[in-house]
Amino acid sequence: MTCPATPLPVFRPQRGAALIIAMILLLVMSLLAVASLRGTLMQERMSANTHDRDLAFQSAEAGLRMGEQQAENWVRNGATPDWPSCLNSNAGGLYKNINECEQPLWEGPAPGSSGTFWHDANSDTDISFNSAGLSLAPFYIVELISNQAPCNIDEPDKNPTIKCRRFRVTASSRSTDGRAQVVLQSIYATQ
Repeated sequence: MTCPATPLPVFRPQRGAALIIAMILLLVMSLLAVASLRGTLMQERMSANTHDRDLAFQSAEAGLRMGEQQAENWVRNGATPDWPSCLNSNAGGLYKNINECEQPLWEGPAPGSSGTFWHDANSDTDISFNSAGLSLAPFYIVELISNQAPCNIDEPDKNPTIKCRRFRVTASSRSTDGRAQVVLQSIYATQ
């Protein structure tokens, strides 16, 4: 008995398509990994900047409250209208600015620079600021902008004989690495 002969398989030459597809998939995965890494780094930077800004904001807000407290203390202690104006600086940080200055004092030289009107909160003795290294101590300026303002701005004619002093309090602070700076301002009224 004779067995039929089985044909031998014919091998065709390979064209390398599997290698090319594998290389394209590897390239696509590498690009996705790099894009993901860049996104993560950008989010980390944004989060650090937000953190620095929040710290500087809180420090500036503390400076704002310190300036308001200084204005209250000066009025309570019988302060006189002989405060320094924009023509000379004052280590205490309180200035008279009733139509005397061309521009508000806070628009002048930057805090900590020479010829500045800003008051360093670290030099206050009766109000203390503890930064714990998170942000720099704030600077502030307190400007007397009116001696004869109505105390109730919603109803200015209610008690016309009672007048209040109005102060513009401006505070500035920045983070320790200098990436964020915040300037806050309030109008403070007191009798």
